[in-house]
Amino acid sequence: MPGLVLFEGLPGSGKSTSASELAGWMAQGGAVVDHWPESRPDHPVDLDQVAVLTDRDRERLGAAGPGWDQILSAVVEPSDGAWLVRSPQDRGLPSALAAALQALEVYDGDIDPEVHGRVLRESWRQFGAAAPPAATQVWECVFIQNPVCAFVARFDRPYDELADHVRSLAETVLDQDPALVYLDPGDPEEALRRAAAERPAAWLDFVVAYHTEQGYGLARGLRGFDGYVEFMRHRRELELTLIADLPIPVHVVETSTTSREESAASIREFARRHLRDTSVPTEGEGGVRPAAG
Repeated sequence: MPGLVLFEGLPGSGKSTSASELAGWMAQGGAVVDHWPESRPDHPVDLDQVAVLTDRDRERLGAAGPGWDQILSAVVEPSDGAWLVRSPQDRGLPSALAAALQALEVYDGDIDPEVHGRVLRESWRQFGAAAPPAATQVWECVFIQNPVCAFVARFDRPYDELADHVRSLAETVLDQDPALVYLDPGDPEEALRRAAAERPAAWLDFVVAYHTEQGYGLARGLRGFDGYVEFMRHRRELELTLIADLPIPVHVVETSTTSREESAASIREFARRHLRDTSVPTEGEGGVRPAAG
């Protein structure tokens, strides 16, 4: 059962639970499923924990320490006019070089918005140009959440830039039969308070700072948890506008008015319809394959 099912929504909307449930249901029906939670450095298209270097960055770092130019030559890979180093903290590099590379990571480092968007689009393009995977892909957060965090929360770029970027991602993988499940909790405050109560305090400290102390939040004087909620209200408006103009099938689940069982059933039916023209492995061949690593 090939295809690509994307899960998106605000924090606390149930993306991880819903994606896991769908993957398990599909596997029980005989499909082979690759389920990719968020923040995986080995993700097929995402670049979490990946450093991005321009030519100038590579030249600067190559000259900054003994033998660093040769070391970089062994670990970089080209990406549309830039260079990538995957998981620099795990490559056995000199500690100073690893730290310098971490300062250039695609999601948290000091990189240009244009470079950020370009290397992400190239990663998606390469996946879309390759032969479709034999397993159905179930991805979380990489299609809309991560672009919104980067283009809006970090860089405070205009909506049109975000929308163009997300549409371009969708267009690069059209041959892989993508479809989007969007979980909408309504006004996000209740879901965010629930997520804050369920997750470690360090998570809350990080996300509040991320959304209030850079880019969009900093420019508008957002503060604390209330500022985080305000940003998420803005993000919800952006995302609901964005998903209405995508070139792929979209299924919106209003989680504030739908029970968990009803939500799961509607997602299964959406996936069934979307994948109806694809082949289904024979009984016994299926299984969920969490990404190795």
